[in-house]
Amino acid sequence: VLGLVQNMSVFQCPKCKHKTHIFGADGARRLARTLDLDILGDIPLHLNIREASDTGQPIVFSQPESDE
Repeated sequence: VLGLVQNMSVFQCPKCKHKTHIFGADGARRLARTLDLDILGDIPLHLNIREASDTGQPIVFSQPESDE
């Protein structure tokens, strides 16, 4: 399987749920089109993901009930 995963794709405000593309919205998609690859997924910029990553544990293992 070959494709791109866009890391830190979007930040969602925990209070109002507004989504902001801090690093731009289409960079990975443009790159995927240029390289003729698929986008395999997006990983949001989220505190829980960062904290789990800092401990070396994927969030799907450390917090399996999480929406992230």
